Amino acid sequence: MDRANEKGFQKFTDIAQKFYSVLKSGITMRDDLNIIMTCHSENIGTSDEPQYKIKTLGKLLDSSLTVEGLFTYVLFTDIQRDDEVGAKYLFQTHSDGTTTAKSPMGCFEEDYIPNDLQYVIDKIKEYDA
Repeated sequence: MDRANEKGFQKFTDIAQKFYSVLKSGITMRDDLNIIMTCHSENIGTSDEPQYKIKTLGKLLDSSLTVEGLFTYVLFTDIQRDDEVGAKYLFQTHSDGTTTAKSPMGCFEEDYIPNDLQYVIDKIKEYDA
């Protein structure tokens, strides 16, 4: 927002480069850290045929990078209705064709798991062991 009134394309290049450097910063961090990045999603499809992906800062980043490709795990949140407990808050672990959710084969057997980051970390550690 500091550069909202600035004219020209350079500000978008600068923003994309800074966003990319934040995404890649986890690679150089200590191995004993669990790095979790949260993002908003956006529907780039239609309401009848949704196609959700990580929301980015614009066309420059989207045309040169698939953000999800930088990560081994991409989980989407989901709310499912349950007659007994009401709303169930979950993570989607595999794509159903409408999201870019992904995880290595065998790490999460279920398509939906509890919305619990400690559970996610524990399952990943168990898978990596």
